[in-house]
Amino acid sequence: MAVEDLFRTAPKEVVDYFDRRPSRPTFRWDEIAPREHALGFTVARTAGFDVLEDIRAATRRAVVDRIPFAEFRDQLVPTLKAKGWWGEKSVLDPRTGEIAKVQLGSLRRLDLIYDANIRSAEAAGDWVRIQRVADVLPYLEYLTSTSERKRPLHLSWVGTTLLASDSWWSTHYPPNGWRCKCRVRSRAVPREGAQLTRPPMNLRPWTNGTTGESRLVPAGIDPGWDNNPGKAREQMAGRRLVDRLDGMGNEARREAVRRLRSDPVFTYVTENGAQFDYQRRLDPDQAAAGRLRWPAAVINPVLAGRLGTTSRVATLSVADAAKIQAQHPEVSAGFWPSLQDILDEPDATVDGAKIALWKRINGISWRVILKTSAEGEVFVNSVHRGRDAVLDRLMGKEGE
Repeated sequence: MAVEDLFRTAPKEVVDYFDRRPSRPTFRWDEIAPREHALGFTVARTAGFDVLEDIRAATRRAVVDRIPFAEFRDQLVPTLKAKGWWGEKSVLDPRTGEIAKVQLGSLRRLDLIYDANIRSAEAAGDWVRIQRVADVLPYLEYLTSTSERKRPLHLSWVGTTLLASDSWWSTHYPPNGWRCKCRVRSRAVPREGAQLTRPPMNLRPWTNGTTGESRLVPAGIDPGWDNNPGKAREQMAGRRLVDRLDGMGNEARREAVRRLRSDPVFTYVTENGAQFDYQRRLDPDQAAAGRLRWPAAVINPVLAGRLGTTSRVATLSVADAAKIQAQHPEVSAGFWPSLQDILDEPDATVDGAKIALWKRINGISWRVILKTSAEGEVFVNSVHRGRDAVLDRLMGKEGE
């Protein structure tokens, strides 16, 4: 490879981030939770049009070969126009069932797609390299944007110098919004006069108009950009593991999950909640860590049907493990091998927004709560001892 090619093509870490994001057609940008945009490649209003993979292929080439926007545009526009995904059109909104006039393809939208994906991929790749040199360059300094029009709050963060491990970078690692061009620099020690404390978070409420999800977003950061794309790789790893398990035969999947429950990582998560601060679970700088998850049990087809999912794996997130540890100390390490038995042969099942599975083991009534995300992922939401009288009633034994 020629020397100039080393700079013409994107580093492996950048390409890996892009390639690991599955394609997800949508009608509205916000019908997917903002954090999911870091984990998947999606373009609003592509649902019902055979264009998402065309856009993805062109975007991948832009990321890998670092081609200019004009080349990206000229390559993609003829295909989109030929497939009818261009300009304003009246289309069916699958959420409301009504006809809506919407903007499909446009030069402005292509520019946003190009800019957002390249900056996110480059940022994720940079984060991997930041971690690689953290022993000798442990600090990150927030640098000014190269944009002509700079956001006042982003300017106020310039000079902030914190350890790369500081949770502030979970939310404020750039880019921090559409077309944000802020950067960071690794440093061995803070420069003289650097800001060595976290700027105020100034959280503000934001409600997703499509999903109804409400959460807090740091002021100055656009919703959907309040995450670190580099850290999203860790969540991708969990999702890829579940995808691999889902692709196995039943017996192989059960054996793999059994071994994963014996892994030190699962022990670390279940015995001390991976040191996750559950009381601060809603804080943006805690949320990413709380979403990390580990396979906990296999779901049989009947239970999967009740949960409304095609997945065959129930996972335990760091946040849920910390909640269980904090609220239900009776759930010791000795409980978890029994989880599979409860899911396989519960004594009673209660359907609802979440599914409750009951089982009496060695004279103790246990209640396991499972929930399914909008993306079909299954989580062990809670585990605790249940009341014997309730289980007896559910089993039809009350009064016997």
